[in-house]
Amino acid sequence: MYLVSFIKSIGSLALKTFSGLKQSEKWATEYLQTVEVKFNGKFDQKTLEKIVKRYSIQQHFINDSFSSLYSRNNNVNEKERNLLYFIMVSVYDDFFDDKTLTLEQIDSIFYHPEVFTPQTFFEKVFIYTHTRLLNDVADKAQYFKDFEGLHIAQKDSLEQFNPKVTDEALLSITTRKGGYCLLMCRHYLDTPYLPAADATWYALGGVIQLTNDLYDIYKDMQEGIITLALRAKQHEAIYALYDKHAQALNESIRQLPLTKKRKTDLSIILNVIAAFGYVALDNLARLQANNSNNSILPAFETLPRKELIIDMEKNSNRFKLLKFTYQNAAL
Repeated sequence: MYLVSFIKSIGSLALKTFSGLKQSEKWATEYLQTVEVKFNGKFDQKTLEKIVKRYSIQQHFINDSFSSLYSRNNNVNEKERNLLYFIMVSVYDDFFDDKTLTLEQIDSIFYHPEVFTPQTFFEKVFIYTHTRLLNDVADKAQYFKDFEGLHIAQKDSLEQFNPKVTDEALLSITTRKGGYCLLMCRHYLDTPYLPAADATWYALGGVIQLTNDLYDIYKDMQEGIITLALRAKQHEAIYALYDKHAQALNESIRQLPLTKKRKTDLSIILNVIAAFGYVALDNLARLQANNSNNSILPAFETLPRKELIIDMEKNSNRFKLLKFTYQNAAL
């Protein structure tokens, strides 16, 4: 029965992705153009593409999956909130990354957008999206609390430039950044509130953030950003850490007060996301096996870029993605 459910879920996802991604990307691009006109500015091409891509993936892999628990599709308002979120967090991240605002100014625009005087296009966009979403969610108090959790984690993440930051601090930052990002997203759906699902959203966010770090080893190394993935000395240790969080995601799905079929369908799709991390870990296993001392990973700074980049266009990696999904999604 699990094999049948797996084939149906993956087939449905593939069909929806093939037919829906291009349409979602087109709509999101046109929406961003209206935002540019509204606030008389421009997103750079890299930011625009990042927003559109992340919005589309979140919509088809995550939001649609949670809405399907109630046998429904996302409506136009839910899709707009999802896009507004990715516009908002992309601009918000840039405040930190590009240091266009001081920490005091970021606190001010976050906590008091109504009195903050915007000077730039991006500040105007953040205030607009932040205010729109805050006024549009059902539980404003909890939503703001979740966003504040992300805000605190984002400020704490500045410690990732400190060589003395502890592994415990890195894990806390990583799981909180990812967890609160996804908890925010559950507020954008009009589905009935399911308290038990908060643990699933949060666990999924942690898995996504850990996965991003595994894929960004080369980039983070160039930028001086310290992550648990970049600090990894042995494949076995980083695998155990990742697997622990992926299994916690599955356990949170098991605890949902839903039918076994609905939980299995959700688990299959969310484990596609987790499988990306396992593909990256498989690459680390290869690097360690080929190291002169195969009990440890090679020093990443000695490797060419191509050894640390996982090309998901390769059929071999796509096969691994399906394999790891199938192995881990059964509840």
